[in-house]
Amino acid sequence: MKKVIGAFVVMIVMMSGCAKIVGPYYLEQGKYEEGVETLTHEYRENPNDASTAYYLGRLYLALNKPEQAMPYLERAVAADPADADYLFWQGVGYWALMDFDREREMYIKVLRIEPKHISANLYLGHNYLDRGEVKNALGYYDKVIVLDEFNPEALYNRGTALHDLGMEKEAVEAWKKFLEYYPDGSLALQATERLNIQGDFTYRNFIIGKRNVTLRTMVFKPGTFDLTSESKESLHVLAAMMEENKILDLHVVGYSGNGKNRARRMVQSVRDYMLSGHPDFDRNRLLLSWFGTPEVVGEGKRSFTLDDSVKFITVVR
Repeated sequence: MKKVIGAFVVMIVMMSGCAKIVGPYYLEQGKYEEGVETLTHEYRENPNDASTAYYLGRLYLALNKPEQAMPYLERAVAADPADADYLFWQGVGYWALMDFDREREMYIKVLRIEPKHISANLYLGHNYLDRGEVKNALGYYDKVIVLDEFNPEALYNRGTALHDLGMEKEAVEAWKKFLEYYPDGSLALQATERLNIQGDFTYRNFIIGKRNVTLRTMVFKPGTFDLTSESKESLHVLAAMMEENKILDLHVVGYSGNGKNRARRMVQSVRDYMLSGHPDFDRNRLLLSWFGTPEVVGEGKRSFTLDDSVKFITVVR
């Protein structure tokens, strides 16, 4: 029934000939080639319609065909030069063509019209960062965060800019703030790697099953073997992965410079917490090991010693 209703809606939309409705639909559904076919017909009927040209350009960009996209984006801007989004996407088109000077020019034009345009501020920051103008990049990332506190690209790249300016302490705090909001995905993995290189192991990456996963480091409340709430959140992630994958078993390995007994109590605490939330788990799926020595992470000048640590290793069958 839902498919019938959806098809009916699409038919009505296409019959309306309104690019402002048809264009977003094809972009959101990922039907780029179908969208190009539909809007090309519409463009032939009405070549002076700015929105039709704009969405054709957007669809060609989505198909990674910037050469075909640019004439349409330029036509849209020529027809309506005051539209900030038209200018912005023309800038993206120039980026795709590696014309970075003209890309920057478009974003600056956008901001003259709409100073709070988040994407233009963000992409102008990227343009400055990529070209080594780091202070300018940092300024635009800061502006984006004022406009959009949780913008992931601005939060991550702010750390990169601070690092490139030699402000390592501030960069570490920036990446940790990013990870507080976005602890999953490729940027999280990269942020964690960069933190670890700086000797901060608040987060670590582990290969769990076939995935590379970012987790909070296991931390215990002072004088106890009770895990902090942040550490428990990471164990919830692991438990969910084990719930989904019934053949996923883990080695839980503890290290402590304060002796084997402490290391053993640490991994037991981790196992017991996971089992408390999943009493149906076979406890043999969590295999414990412990060592009365600190964990050494990295090699040579990049090596670090962790007095208390717990790491997770997928059991290989």
